[in-house]
Amino acid sequence: MLQYVLFLNRPLSPHLTIYTPQLSSLSSIWHRLSGVFILTFLILEFSFINSIFSCGIQNPILSFNIAYDIKRVLLILSLSVFIYHSLSGIRYLIWDLGFLLHQNYLSNFMLFVSLILILVLFSNLFI
Repeated sequence: MLQYVLFLNRPLSPHLTIYTPQLSSLSSIWHRLSGVFILTFLILEFSFINSIFSCGIQNPILSFNIAYDIKRVLLILSLSVFIYHSLSGIRYLIWDLGFLLHQNYLSNFMLFVSLILILVLFSNLFI
């Protein structure tokens, strides 16, 4: 049977090629991925703080100096993910209240515009 399908040169799962991804499902996936990133970042941060208090200043992690630009980029990246996750969560709360349900593009546009504005305001603090 599989050889017959391969002989006809048809895809095995045509339902994946017919439908375009919906904007709401993509934003839900990005919201979940940003939550995983924040959780990972917090676990690494708490383990770093724990290693500082348990080992003292002689910790080899503290002797590793990262360039200021790399630290700034990591801080802005983690701040942008946190702000995106917060604004996306507010958007989902608004959707749960029944507002802006049929204006998906407008709510996504407002989310990204507010994210860019907040990042511009915060990035001026780190320059």
